[in-house]
Amino acid sequence: MRIEKLTFSNIFILTVVTLMVLPFLTSTTDLLTRFLIRFELYRWILDFVVPYEMSLLKTSLNFLGFDQFRYGRNYVEVFRSGSWEAVYLSWNCVGWQSAVLFLGTVFTGLSGAHTRLSKIEALTIGVLGVFILNVFRLTSVVLIYQVFGRLVGVIYHDYLTTLLIIGFLFFFWWFSYKYVLEEKRV
Repeated sequence: MRIEKLTFSNIFILTVVTLMVLPFLTSTTDLLTRFLIRFELYRWILDFVVPYEMSLLKTSLNFLGFDQFRYGRNYVEVFRSGSWEAVYLSWNCVGWQSAVLFLGTVFTGLSGAHTRLSKIEALTIGVLGVFILNVFRLTSVVLIYQVFGRLVGVIYHDYLTTLLIIGFLFFFWWFSYKYVLEEKRV
């Protein structure tokens, strides 16, 4: 019974900390967005990453059995309330913020005295995790939009998916320190 209480209190503390950090992370991603716009780095994302992620989105939706969508170069049309509505995948929705947040934690997370191989393993797991999380995020945004409508879809996209990456980062570093990273032997 004691372990259960400890687990629930840790989950509660993690939730409180996550909710406290959310406004900071939202502001940080807005700042990063302005930086990319100012230096026109978004054009590369728009020209190369968006079409690739659209193909991933289409594949994941088809794999899940959702074939009632129509696709364009940077949008998905959802049939809702008797008409087709577009859900756009802009250059700012592809998950680059998640990658930047992940990379920001890598510098401190891998700074310890761990073996080079275990650091490479942890980094590989993290990159793949962020990639899979972003495909899940894109797919779930479209499905949430179709089921609950634009407002809920926008709230989910703007706020709850930020909580997803925060939760992933907590889990990833816990997993890495517990099972992947090995201390160097002297």
